[in-house]
Amino acid sequence: MLDYTLAINFIIALALGALVGLEREYARYKKKARDFAGIRTFPMIALFGAISAYLSIHYSLWIFVVAFLIMGAFVIAAYYTIAGKLSYHMGATSEIAALITFLVGALAIYGEVTLASIVTVVITTILYLKAALHQFAKKIKTSEIQDTLKFAIIAIVILPLLPNQGFGPHEIFNPFVIWLMVVFISGISFVGYIFMKWFGEKGISIAGILGGLVSSTAVTTSFAQRSKKEKKIYQALVLGVILANAIMFIRILIEVFVINQELFPKLLIPMLTLAVICAIFSFFLYEKSKNVKGKIDLGSPFTLGPALKFGVFFAVILALVKLADVYLSTKGVYIVSVISGFADVDAITVSLSQLAKTSLDHVTARNGIVIAALTNVAVKGGIAFWFGGKKFGRIILSFYSALIVVGIVTIVFL
Repeated sequence: MLDYTLAINFIIALALGALVGLEREYARYKKKARDFAGIRTFPMIALFGAISAYLSIHYSLWIFVVAFLIMGAFVIAAYYTIAGKLSYHMGATSEIAALITFLVGALAIYGEVTLASIVTVVITTILYLKAALHQFAKKIKTSEIQDTLKFAIIAIVILPLLPNQGFGPHEIFNPFVIWLMVVFISGISFVGYIFMKWFGEKGISIAGILGGLVSSTAVTTSFAQRSKKEKKIYQALVLGVILANAIMFIRILIEVFVINQELFPKLLIPMLTLAVICAIFSFFLYEKSKNVKGKIDLGSPFTLGPALKFGVFFAVILALVKLADVYLSTKGVYIVSVISGFADVDAITVSLSQLAKTSLDHVTARNGIVIAALTNVAVKGGIAFWFGGKKFGRIILSFYSALIVVGIVTIVFL
């Protein structure tokens, strides 16, 4: 009797192989050169993997092992055969993709259809983005490679080695939690920097949005300085700053959601309200500024010094918040929020989100985060007014003053 589940899994294996094959066929057509395999070969490779997996289930695992070795030998032979006829160095991308496609076919039969599908989509995307990836690699600097390795060290090597327990009075210092937040915040900045490198500076508004992922304060400072030199585009610069600030509110929501999902609903309305107001005001500036080109230098994606400073700052904020909650109750938390907002919103956000999971009530945590965000908005308004052009500074300061009033209303009435 026909096993319909098995039949469907075989069809899925063929379809996944065809997806990879279609991309390879398209790439071969575009570059008009010989390649390892195409629209017909890749589905058969996936089918070969599926059949090998099926036989290994019913007879012996060695059947699959031998089949994979045969597939590997076939790929190696094909590579050297094609490479020997070419006058240039040939990569092995298609050959590696073929081996993965073989395993994808096997995964489908082993019942891991979702994993097989995800792997197929990932490798097809990587194959398709060949030109974009090469172009991206050409833009990478030596310092950026070094910083990427540093980030990998703090995230993959150091973090797992730290003890996940509290030390000191009231267990205010947890090395693992502190370093985890260093990794988390650095990761957000890292992603923002990659987006900036990948898409380039296609306009001040895009620079503001992408810059807001890294540092809305950096965007404000950069655009304020520029507004004094390029007075004709002050509206475009205002737009970039406000969009960066809107992204800051969204970034706060993301941080809270990742750390404490129970606190997230309480922050949703205040932060979304502030972000939506920024978006509405940005809409009125967009038509006059959308054709203006912009650029912002955000520095390196990751440097060890600032990361360590953030770790110390986060540890101090976490300790102050916890001690303030113990000895000064709610007012102490709010005082620390104001102080923190002058320098950094991320540290107080992750600190209060973390404490709200154990000792701090959600209302206090929510209000503290909003207060820190509003304090940071006020600081950026001051930067725009004092360091920017007159029109630029007045617009930013006026809008941010109204934004702060709305934020205070959300604290009082929500």
